[in-house]
Amino acid sequence: PVPGVADALQARLVESLGFEALFLSGAGVSFTTLGRPDVGLVNQVEMVDRIASISDVVELPLLVDGDNGHGNALNVIRTVRSFERAGASAIMLEDQVFPKRCGHLAGARLVPVEEMVGKVHAAVDSRRSEDFLIIGRTDARGVEGLEAAIERAHRYREAGADIIFVEAPRTEAEMATVGEAFPDVPLIAN
Repeated sequence: PVPGVADALQARLVESLGFEALFLSGAGVSFTTLGRPDVGLVNQVEMVDRIASISDVVELPLLVDGDNGHGNALNVIRTVRSFERAGASAIMLEDQVFPKRCGHLAGARLVPVEEMVGKVHAAVDSRRSEDFLIIGRTDARGVEGLEAAIERAHRYREAGADIIFVEAPRTEAEMATVGEAFPDVPLIAN
């Protein structure tokens, strides 16, 4: 398990409990910074500040919610480089349009798969170290169905995503289907 945190204090507490990695939650940052839901209000610079404050006080790998890369493929390049420089170990990029919605909320809208493939390529090509991981996330399950979500995820993997995250499977059987579709790929489940 990789617990989600929103700030440096939570990160220190989680580290003290013996976990091996942390996830900086975009929803957590939105709630603790703005008191608002995760609908794309937190910007890239605010996330970089939060990454830096956390990586300054803990030694654990920090996976970071990069939302939709904070824009197009050019924005993804800047986001990846600044997150990596600030101390992140991985970035999760999702295939929603802006303004995005938390994956647990209804009403998500997706970018065309080709656009997201371009963002994944940009992320892979712009990272400084291959140790910095790219997580390709799709929110297509709730919009287009499980089969389309798996197809999108395969495209993101082919584009270079190191880890795949198919958001919001509805049953254990769907979780198993995702696992069977990616037998040798690291997966994230929420």
